[in-house]
Amino acid sequence: MNWATRCLLASTTLLSAVASAYRPVQFVKHTGEAGRADQAFSLTQHYNESTGENDLWVRMEAFRYSGDAKGWAALGLGPWMTGALMFILYGDPTAPGAPLTVSVRTADGHHPPLPLTDVKPPFMPDVDVTYAQFDEYSGGFNHADMGKPSHVAVADFVVRGYDGWHAVDVSNTSTRQPFIWSSNFKQDFEGDYSVDRHIDMHMFGLGFGFLFVDLQNAAVPEPMYGEIRDTESHYGISEIGDPDSPTDEELASGKAYIDRMTQSSSGGSAPPRPEATSSAEAPPLEPEHKDEPAGSGAGTLNPNPEVEQPVHSPKQWNLRSFMWHLHGALMVFAFLIMYPLGTYLLRSGRPTAFNFHWTIQALGSAAVGISAIIGYFNSHSISITHQYAGLVIVLALASQILLGWRHHVFFVQTKGKNWLSPAHIWLGRVVLPLGFVNIITGLKLRQYGWFTILLVVVVMLVELVGLFWYVRGARARNARIDAGAGNKGMPIGQTGAEAEEEYFQLAGDDDEFSDSDGEEASAGGRANGAQSRAEEKREQSKRLAQLDKV
Repeated sequence: MNWATRCLLASTTLLSAVASAYRPVQFVKHTGEAGRADQAFSLTQHYNESTGENDLWVRMEAFRYSGDAKGWAALGLGPWMTGALMFILYGDPTAPGAPLTVSVRTADGHHPPLPLTDVKPPFMPDVDVTYAQFDEYSGGFNHADMGKPSHVAVADFVVRGYDGWHAVDVSNTSTRQPFIWSSNFKQDFEGDYSVDRHIDMHMFGLGFGFLFVDLQNAAVPEPMYGEIRDTESHYGISEIGDPDSPTDEELASGKAYIDRMTQSSSGGSAPPRPEATSSAEAPPLEPEHKDEPAGSGAGTLNPNPEVEQPVHSPKQWNLRSFMWHLHGALMVFAFLIMYPLGTYLLRSGRPTAFNFHWTIQALGSAAVGISAIIGYFNSHSISITHQYAGLVIVLALASQILLGWRHHVFFVQTKGKNWLSPAHIWLGRVVLPLGFVNIITGLKLRQYGWFTILLVVVVMLVELVGLFWYVRGARARNARIDAGAGNKGMPIGQTGAEAEEEYFQLAGDDDEFSDSDGEEASAGGRANGAQSRAEEKREQSKRLAQLDKV
């Protein structure tokens, strides 16, 4: 037996094993008025050989009575809302064409979920919607109080590479994969059924729940949707713990379903889409051609092409996206440009060093303040580490401004120094790296590539190392100047702990100051014989007075 024959035999054996292990996996919930949840879904999974990924084939249904257009139904991949990959259905069954919206979202907590195109997660799965429409209901379910549903919302979609979703643990071999479901039957959409429409909170009582799904036995040899028997309960799913092992009856039903689907596919044409059913003898559901892109083959019945597009189609540039980029740009401007530049200029030895320092730092702080306001109003809440760190940074910068201002006032009044100066210095040394780290987390939240993030990290490290050596060199220069001044009988600058304060000498409108020389002007000025020095200081004072008006 040659190698090719052995491979073919092994593949056939594996395919048979997968087929024999399949059992229908479905969820059906009818709970009446108390948090009413009239919805259902079925799942199959298939290994896509062309992409090397596992695809999840989902059919969702939601039942409507008397043509009611209110409410929504949702299914989420994950154990809770945080990080769950959610699929939400809503629409008007009486609208022309009866289109149904399928919105794919996620959330960072128990908040209204946001569309993936706004969140931009690290891994954006392809979600191909092949059918999304309200059909007239002709199944066998009758509600005890409300009667027979008038319509059923039917959505068929494929989640390509679903087990690559990063925010929760997902395994295609799990026999108890966590899912969540929820519903709301009261929200009035007022005619706006866009994919990013805000949705109200789910109903309490029986309007949400947790599920454990047997994905391992939901594998099928050919890509296809599972059927939904809406008068029956769950198969391969438990709401309280591990699902029961497949029964012989379930495995036989699964094999019969696969055989029907395979025979229908081999006939060369897809059978018509069945109405909602309640019996195992119902006609087979519409098969899909193997790994065929959504909407590309015959038999696609969706009259609404917009719903049919993959959910993560290229992101449109909107105001919200622009504001997020502006938020980040302002932070980068402040922390990577303005704050390091202000520190450099204060140590530069320029006569106008102090004025340049506070002017540039004030502009940087204004940029941070505007950016923080944008971030808050764009997110509507503070709930993640990046936001909490940003709040700490804003409060620290406010303290920086207060410390700098009070030190200036104190120095002008007393011509001396106190604890405010070193506090200002060390707080700045803490805030700058913290701002750098938060910029990196912001880049990760907006899902910039690792090359971009690495480039920013390199720039940050270069700035930190450069500032360290620059400040160190400035201190050494000041020490040499102080020593030279002592040899000439002139006042010697501070050393040790006081040298730290020399970094932040401040001058009032009538007080000259030169950081480069490390000298603090005395109240009476220099010796009477230093006429040239006095003239230089008078010129410096004029320049400072002009800049102070800024």
